[in-house]
Amino acid sequence: MRDNPNITTNELHHILGISETAVENNFTFLKKNGYVERVGSKKTGYWKVIE
Repeated sequence: MRDNPNITTNELHHILGISETAVENNFTFLKKNGYVERVGSKKTGYWKVIE
């Protein structure tokens, strides 16, 4: 996500070899615990990794 902040759940699903639901659950965990945040809309936004 640092290298490609515009990455989608579908792309991560293919890269990681896990279900899209698992990717979404991981995003939820990362957002809830302050590791990442979504900037902008779901369609045109990007992921910001919080240091």
